[in-house]
Amino acid sequence: MKIKKIIIIFTFFLLSNCGYEPMYSKKNLQNSYNFTISSIGFSGENIINQTIKNNLSNYINIETKQIKYDLIIDSKFLKTITSKNKKGDPEIFYIKIIINLDVLEANNIINKTVFDGGFEYKNKSNKFELRQYEESIQKNLSYKISEEIIEYLNSIK
Repeated sequence: MKIKKIIIIFTFFLLSNCGYEPMYSKKNLQNSYNFTISSIGFSGENIINQTIKNNLSNYINIETKQIKYDLIIDSKFLKTITSKNKKGDPEIFYIKIIINLDVLEANNIINKTVFDGGFEYKNKSNKFELRQYEESIQKNLSYKISEEIIEYLNSIK
């Protein structure tokens, strides 16, 4: 009986110290990337800009990084009808998000690039649900594009 208790206690201590660290912790970010963001200027769609701002917030003003970028982000949201039924009512929509990114270092533009992403989806009979679904798509596409922006900023120099 004592041996079973000792094995259970030993197993508990062994498993509780597995070395887990969150992937996006400040410690891991500071070691993985060679840049910091001094400031970000936004124009365009609010939902898209807020999602990008939230995702880039971990990279703002890291004091140990020597490369400092200022970003100017212009976001656009396009919604088009790709298919209609026999009555002329829309059946399938396509959402496209376009992000124009200007990267400045010491008040000089060093790079300009465009990121985009799109998603096709079916129409819903309930317009409230359709609007909620479109906002969810905007946030997901914005998050994906913000991840691409982070990788792009890391690869500049």
